[in-house]
Amino acid sequence: MKKLLSLSCYTFLLIGFMHIMIGSLLPSILSYYGKTYTDGGTLIAIQSLGLFVGVGLSSLCANKIGRRWTIVFSCGLVAISQAVFALLLPWAWWLLFVFIAGIGFGVIEPLIGALIIDTIKKNTAVAFSKLEVYFGLGSLITPIVSGWLATTGNWRFSFLLLAVYALSISVVWMKLSFGELNEALKRSQLAISESKGKKTTHKSLYFGFIFFFAVYVGVEVSFMNFLPSMLVHQLNTGTFQATFSVTLFWGAMVVGRLIAGHIAEKISYARFLLGSSIFTVVFLFWTGTVHQLWGIYVLVFLVGLMMSGIFGIAMVYANRILPGPTSRNTSVFIAAGAVGSVILPIVTGLIMDYLSTFLVAVALAVLSCYMVIFIYRIQKVSIERRSGY
Repeated sequence: MKKLLSLSCYTFLLIGFMHIMIGSLLPSILSYYGKTYTDGGTLIAIQSLGLFVGVGLSSLCANKIGRRWTIVFSCGLVAISQAVFALLLPWAWWLLFVFIAGIGFGVIEPLIGALIIDTIKKNTAVAFSKLEVYFGLGSLITPIVSGWLATTGNWRFSFLLLAVYALSISVVWMKLSFGELNEALKRSQLAISESKGKKTTHKSLYFGFIFFFAVYVGVEVSFMNFLPSMLVHQLNTGTFQATFSVTLFWGAMVVGRLIAGHIAEKISYARFLLGSSIFTVVFLFWTGTVHQLWGIYVLVFLVGLMMSGIFGIAMVYANRILPGPTSRNTSVFIAAGAVGSVILPIVTGLIMDYLSTFLVAVALAVLSCYMVIFIYRIQKVSIERRSGY
């Protein structure tokens, strides 16, 4: 079990690298190709569309070739796409391979997430938060390395490094033995997840969670990918100072995720999510009103800290109180997040091009209000009292 959790964490590190790579290098990419922020939003949206397709394909592929080989081939897709980016081919090739890259990590994420939720029954939130810590570490390391390479004019090699790591993870998944779990990994779903005894049939709650994940992921992707561009546009900062804001954001994410699972297990999942969502709204709005670099840095750190545990804890919480197998629910919620991450970056790019960075912050804060309202509402649902979550 420890071996599986460890490799899953290193794979989530890869997803973290992928999640932030394009955004952290967006100013350099757009400058090299002479494109606008709207084009950048389209690039991010296409990657998110690939993620959506990948999530939909994950169960189908796992049914055909098993979880292990699905992850192996998906990591291979990531490696190929990143190697192509390093070649700096014409823009049309980026649009194709960013879609392929999105498919790769779109397949991986729900498979591993459901696997951990299914196999670790004690302190599940802590285990899932550990995955999220490695995801955050990947997103923290990426802007540091890519920002430094960008200042030296060698930003293209960021993609080459990522390709090598993805290929290494693929090989480890292919060769490593997991003991009694080897047979289970040949199937699309662990037997343990086939009947979970869920306690509620509220369709409104199910669709409410779908929209919750769409909003959260859309806000997170938009904020982190456009953060460097927002600082350049709003404060006229240099490339390194702007990219450092993403490092700060993910540093806060990592710190928060180290303790998020423990706090959520202690005070209840719903209370944790409600408090985190409220402060996310406040700090996002505040970000658009500050015009000093140090002030922006402080607020970026606070936004990251507040958002750090929302996705992981909400995923565990939803799977505790909703019917159906974990693999299905996890895939649906990640797909919902992918939809949000397709739509919101396009809208954010348009606001950046034609309006102001202040309105970007306001729009993201207003959307985040839904998370507050929804979690407050389900605290009143009787299933919460019966399940103890």
